[in-house]
Order: sequence, then structure tokens, then C-alpha cells
Amino acid sequence: MKNIQKVKTQIKQECLKSKNIPNWFYKDHLSQVEKNAKELLEEKSSADKEVVLLGVWLHDLQRIRGIKGDHQKIGAIEAEKVMKQYSYDKGMIEKVKNIILSHSCSNKKPSSLEGKILATADAMSHYQNDFYLKIAVTGQRDLKEFKTWLKEKLNRNYNKKLYFDSAKKKIKERHDLFTKLISIK
Repeated sequence: MKNIQKVKTQIKQECLKSKNIPNWFYKDHLSQVEKNAKELLEEKSSADKEVVLLGVWLHDLQRIRGIKGDHQKIGAIEAEKVMKQYSYDKGMIEKVKNIILSHSCSNKKPSSLEGKILATADAMSHYQNDFYLKIAVTGQRDLKEFKTWLKEKLNRNYNKKLYFDSAKKKIKERHDLFTKLISIK
């Protein structure tokens, strides 16, 4: 567990220097994923806390480092590199890579409790700190494209990435609000 703080510090430094992600990404996304994961870990005390927290800090390395390609696969490869720097053993590296490979629930669903916690904590964070609104103002999509993207993202986050009723209950009001907003013509 002592290396988690070192990993967190490294990722924070990479985020602050990165030109590939917005300046709010560390504080408003990754820190919120950590907060959500810690709350879920209190509920699910049998989960491996170290695996989950390493997954929290390493799951978005592909975006942070601006590497083109598969978000989850590249993220897992980059996570392995970081974990080797801190002398993690192969077993721990594989557990963390596995939860990173399934955190988006797009090609693969998490099979472990740790993977379900990471996917849930990540999905919850998208509803908090105005994540969707911040994405909207980037101007990467016109309004119609944004609404289509948001509808798919809301559906996947709420219906496929939230594995715990407590998480669904916590973000339901925001989910319903965003769903209503995108249906306005």
C-alpha cells in the first residue's frame, strides 16, 4: 500500500503536465473516482483495496499520455510500466491490468469485485463535478453529435457500469436530469 501514494503523485504530475487532457481531469475526475472507490471499499470490505486504488490512478493512462488506440488495452500496458517502476510483482500487475481492461464495460465486463468497484466508481464520477457539461464545452462535437454521444454514455454508465444499488441510488437524480435534458428538442 505504501507505493499507492507514489503512483498517485506520479499520475498527478503527469496530469498537470499533459497537453492531452483538460486541466480539470485530475481534480474533478481521478480524485472523484478515488473518493467513490473508497466509499465502495467500505461497503465491500472483502475487496483488495490496493488493486482497486492502483486501478483508480492508472485506468486512464492512455488518455493522460495521449497515446492513440484502444483506451483499455493501452491503459493496461502503460499501467504495467508504472507498476514495474515500483517493483510490483506479476500477480499484482495482472490483477490491476485486468480491472483496467474491463473498466469501461464496452468489450469486456469486470469479473472480479475489484473490477466492478473500479467500473462503478468511474461511472459515478461522470455524473459528479459537471463532467458531462465540461465535455460539452470542449466543442469536440456539435450539439447533435454531443447529444447522441451523451445518450449512449448515460445508458452505458447507468445500466452497464454501476454494479451496486447504493451507487445507482446516489447518482439516479443526476442521471434522470441528464436524460431529460438530452430529450429536449
